[in-house]
Amino acid sequence: MAHPQYLPIAPELFAHACDTVSTRVSQLPFLRGGVQVTGELVGVVMECLNAEPTRALALSTPKGVDSSVARGLDLILEERLDLSGKTVVPVITEVLCSAGITEMTEIADRQIRKTRRAVHLLSPWTWHIASTMAPSVRLGGTGADTGASLSWLDTCPICRTGILERVTGKQLFGIPHTDFIIECSHCGAKFIPVGPAFRLVSIAKIRDPLWKRYLDKTNTPEIWATIARGPGSGTIQSSSRSSAPQPGVSTTKPAGHELARQVLAPASVTVTALQDGSLAIPLPGKNLYFRPIPLKFTGGAKEDTFTRIQKPLEEVLQEPAFEHLRDPVNAKYSRYLPMKTGLFLGHLKERFDPFYRAFLNPYGDEKFGSFRAGDSKETEKRGVVIVAVNRGLYHVADSAEPLYLTINNYFGRIGPDDCLLFGDPARCRVNALLSNNQTEAGLFFYSSEREADRLTLVQAVDKLIRPNA
Repeated sequence: MAHPQYLPIAPELFAHACDTVSTRVSQLPFLRGGVQVTGELVGVVMECLNAEPTRALALSTPKGVDSSVARGLDLILEERLDLSGKTVVPVITEVLCSAGITEMTEIADRQIRKTRRAVHLLSPWTWHIASTMAPSVRLGGTGADTGASLSWLDTCPICRTGILERVTGKQLFGIPHTDFIIECSHCGAKFIPVGPAFRLVSIAKIRDPLWKRYLDKTNTPEIWATIARGPGSGTIQSSSRSSAPQPGVSTTKPAGHELARQVLAPASVTVTALQDGSLAIPLPGKNLYFRPIPLKFTGGAKEDTFTRIQKPLEEVLQEPAFEHLRDPVNAKYSRYLPMKTGLFLGHLKERFDPFYRAFLNPYGDEKFGSFRAGDSKETEKRGVVIVAVNRGLYHVADSAEPLYLTINNYFGRIGPDDCLLFGDPARCRVNALLSNNQTEAGLFFYSSEREADRLTLVQAVDKLIRPNA
């Protein structure tokens, strides 16, 4: 028997299916019966069912079957997704039936002369090569007029999976009052209206590069729609300037909370790389040459470092940095006060509750790695250190102690408490830059034993990084 041709599911229908499962069953992705239920699994099962003339498939393939007998959904999923069909099929069919996307049925198999249990894709969820979404399925823009075009509400520009929907009666912490917000059904991205445009103010999955690129940007619906349908590496001009400052900090331990939310924003200056790997930094009247410092990485970058915080939530809230969070926590999360703070924040993140980010510094939710200084005579000296990615400058700091100590004890490792508001955003940012861009990023050093000279040089380089600061 020839294998069916799988017609890819329409993006809008796929988004609505994921939204429906998340609403009626559980927020995707989730674990059910030892099976990880994901949007991909939902979409593939729907494609398999839609490819059949009857829109139905037997749940299992009989033992000892030959190619003349129709395969079951279990064998098809094993071929398409390389997983255990016998384990997955009972779970995914129960989920889709609970969501109202499929129904259980029986099909008569003439080859083996038996009736086989099967799953059937309901007609509102089927599609063909020339089909468009039925009105009952196209949720974006239904109901009250949002003032935005369907083209941008159909697909979230952040996750490109969920549907954007108008939500009334809900206010965001720290955001001025608005009559309504626009929220993604999948990733939790939230937009507020600004005149005829919309501003991205919150998202649950903050490591998505689009979060760093478009946070606090205000765009028209047409531009957001272009972002949603454009390539992941594309850049779109915003209709207003972001409130985030330029990247870079001037000292190793800056005073106060840095407002920048971008770890790898476009560098404001690009420098020249020499054949020996050094960087030529253009300063008034001269060039200074910063030598590359080898780093030895241990393992890969790991996420969710903050989930290892051991202090109880009620103890952490006593810190002055969290005074503004005590009332919101007592009002909504009081039952979690005895819980370890790391477990509490991890629980919020798993539920796509963006409130967990209120406890973290701007870079506290990045992926962090471990590294040490490599073999170099320069590491025994004091001086000024810079971080560059693809010859773009991102950070400058004074190494008042031998460089190997600054690298090994400071930049090279991040502890759970470093991720909190009272932690060190500069330390987190540099570690994330170097750990997540090992082939493109580098640490460079200029030796200088006099403190006054180092501080003057730090200020001069910082002006290159942040010319408008």
